[in-house]
Amino acid sequence: MATGKIPVVGIVACLQPDMGIGFQGGLPWRLPKEMKYFRQVTSSTKDSNKKNAVIMGRKTWESIPPKFRPLPNRMNVVISRSFDDGFDHDKEKSIIRSNSLANALTNLQNKFQDSLERIYVIGGGEVYNQIFPITDHWLITKICTLDKTTVPAMDTFLDAKRLKEAFSEQDPAQLKEFLPPIVELPETKFDQRYIQEEKGYHLEFTLFNRR
Repeated sequence: MATGKIPVVGIVACLQPDMGIGFQGGLPWRLPKEMKYFRQVTSSTKDSNKKNAVIMGRKTWESIPPKFRPLPNRMNVVISRSFDDGFDHDKEKSIIRSNSLANALTNLQNKFQDSLERIYVIGGGEVYNQIFPITDHWLITKICTLDKTTVPAMDTFLDAKRLKEAFSEQDPAQLKEFLPPIVELPETKFDQRYIQEEKGYHLEFTLFNRR
């Protein structure tokens, strides 16, 4: 990784084994503990003088209830080909609009190198598929249903083949070290993995690094 480069991190919850991430433009589950983890990870930093950016596609932005956006304590970057300007920073609303992912990343790296700690990509499926060549890490919450007969419908998936080819899963100690101290993880089990159960789902928090 080049000196001074802001790390790019994909963060996503995936239903195993096919890595399903969404259905009809939204999440197929409502998991408050998983959302708390997402909020803590993306809004906290190790350096108190810095903040994080979150990049998302327009549909992901619009799926967030208006009262919750922009996501607080983060630089919100919304990607859409329909935006006229290449990189429009609306400081009053704490939003950046960009007409491409590449343009957004270039401008963030060049203009905010001293103030951003990490750039988190938070969806949706099309944006995730674009970042495989350039992301440094993936934070993946592996989700399984406890009742195998009630698997939720999925129509959007993370590319498991590309993830396996370019990234390797790290041990739980690496995940703990990677996250800011404020992030709350569940108690580790006998095999030291960070696992919890919520609303009929089994969740495991994991870190993947580029090989």
